[in-house]
Amino acid sequence: MSASFGCGHKKVAAPPMNYRPLSRTDDTDLVEIKETLSELLDVLRARNAPAAPSAAPTPAADALDYAKRLLTIRTARRHFLPPGYFESPALTVLLDLYVSKREGRQVAVSDAVAISGSPTSTALRWIAAMETDGYVTKHPDPTDRRRTLLSPTPRALIDIERLTALWRTTL
Repeated sequence: MSASFGCGHKKVAAPPMNYRPLSRTDDTDLVEIKETLSELLDVLRARNAPAAPSAAPTPAADALDYAKRLLTIRTARRHFLPPGYFESPALTVLLDLYVSKREGRQVAVSDAVAISGSPTSTALRWIAAMETDGYVTKHPDPTDRRRTLLSPTPRALIDIERLTALWRTTL
């Protein structure tokens, strides 16, 4: 039940207990919300717009050839890395370690966890598995004793190079 206040002959309901008048920051928030909604509306309109004609439809033979190449990659990949590495953050971490090694950069375990895009516990579990499998090594950061660095092993470098060679020649 809400309280009423008399205003002459009219009764006005009291504002709710959580009521607060708008401030300048609320105005800024409202403008930002309006702009965001406008952008979303533009996206929705673009989705519903008729599609532009494509340059040329992909012939079935091209699709078949591409499907065969993808199938080759998916079935041959098990010859390069252990099972599960392709369905996990392991491949992302290994590719990052490979690129970093070739570019002369060091990777902290925390950076590898971040690049994996996985929850911390999942990424750390995969890093431990890759260490056990002989794909990465951990060592202390010589400039910051709080950090642990991660490096690809020679085996990881060779296997990533073989895998990327397959991708280059197949795709």
